[in-house]
Amino acid sequence: MEALADSYRFADFTRDNYRSLLRLARRVYTVRGYEETAAGTHSVWWRHDVDYSVHAAYALARIEAEEGVRATYFFRLHSELYNLLEQPVTLLARAIVALGHDVGLHFDSEYYGITTEAALDDAIAWEASILSQILERPMVAMSFHQPSAFLLGCQRERYGGLVNTYSARFQHDMGYVSDSNGYWRHRRLEDVLTAANESQLQVLTHPEWWTEVSMSPAARIQRCIVGRAASMRAYYRDDMIRAGRLNVGAETTESST
Repeated sequence: MEALADSYRFADFTRDNYRSLLRLARRVYTVRGYEETAAGTHSVWWRHDVDYSVHAAYALARIEAEEGVRATYFFRLHSELYNLLEQPVTLLARAIVALGHDVGLHFDSEYYGITTEAALDDAIAWEASILSQILERPMVAMSFHQPSAFLLGCQRERYGGLVNTYSARFQHDMGYVSDSNGYWRHRRLEDVLTAANESQLQVLTHPEWWTEVSMSPAARIQRCIVGRAASMRAYYRDDMIRAGRLNVGAETTESST
């Protein structure tokens, strides 16, 4: 495990190190919002695709607010591990907005089986309107969830009225770093920020990969799964208490999990 941790740099993905990376970025780059389409040199667009955990997103949002960084959080309407219509999750997502961050739509085209740009426009606009109502804030941009070859070829500046983070400008005219799947798939963010060779840069992180202590990506995602299960169990338990009903077999069930 130690060799694996060194090879995939598990220690990079702690929240303390995340704070250090923000400070490093601010020394050489100006953090921009996606509405700033004509931004100048040494600009970075700092983006979060929230795939699995709004709780983890809130933890990073607080660190960013403390460090004076305004990031953009892209939320899904079809996540398997969170539901923005659940009141605690809604309130947490709104708390991210209240910290001063921007919000966007993380769009899953596979949910609809989309194959044309016209259909893409319509579906993104529809989902953006729903997300705007939930979060009580207009969407500024959109990102694709697990983009296919078709989506990577959709390089217009906007879809559904939102800035496209996979537009030709973002794909071809600036640098890019991503922590997809919990490791640096192409380049290590610290190395890129230290070199500061790119005049413009887009940084993509996924909040679930950043934890208090160093652990493997599999352990990080397991934490999200266990947290979600615990939340569901607590909801049912509290629902029984509120209704004045028995939670029959609860002790036996919980001791076996």
